[in-house]
Amino acid sequence: MSDFHAAVQFLTIFPWPRRAERKPEEIGRGAAFFPLVGFLLGALLVFVDWIIRPQLPPVLGAIILTALLALLTRGLHIDGLADTFDGLGAGGTRERVLAVMDDPRTGAFGVTAVVFVVLCKVHALASLDTTRRAAILLAPTLARWAMTAFAYRSQPAKEGLGAHMILHMTGARLLFATATAVFIAVAFAGLRGIGVMALVALLALAGKYYFQHRLGGVTGDIFGAVAELSEAIVLIAFAIKQ
Repeated sequence: MSDFHAAVQFLTIFPWPRRAERKPEEIGRGAAFFPLVGFLLGALLVFVDWIIRPQLPPVLGAIILTALLALLTRGLHIDGLADTFDGLGAGGTRERVLAVMDDPRTGAFGVTAVVFVVLCKVHALASLDTTRRAAILLAPTLARWAMTAFAYRSQPAKEGLGAHMILHMTGARLLFATATAVFIAVAFAGLRGIGVMALVALLALAGKYYFQHRLGGVTGDIFGAVAELSEAIVLIAFAIKQ
């Protein structure tokens, strides 16, 4: 269970069962449980939505849910999204892009990317009706599954937690994560859930191909960007043609 506990502590603000220093390899092995952790986050969001939805206008409720998810994940993926787009926006050599991504300051490209993704999430959530529960559950679930698919057979661009995820993402762990994500997708959205999962898989594969050629590998920041973009894609997909 230590790998599952490591996944919970890495991906969320929760210290359960207790806040402890986790070795990087524990977090890497814990990636197999990422979709399950995403589902637990989604379930908490559904509960909060059940409470606030009758009391608030749709847009305000969507803002609260989006902010809550960012809070529950410590803004980890949003930070990765900003850093990734700052690096890509800076352009230049591989070394320059990675150096900009490591800079703790957030630039114009990073801010623009975060604002765009947050607006897409809020608007999509506000428009959801009959598929609302499924979308709220699957967005964090499939986004964290995308991270495992992204890690499998990737190359690390530098040392860090991203490198440990890649090192420990075996075929068996990917299979477990995929089986978990498929079960949840089918249980709550049927064939539509599988279709949305396919869209997320395409994003992960396209991103992997691009960054392998652009930077020679991927980083932890890029994993965060993949998660944020995947959440937005899931919500938008459910908002279209309800």
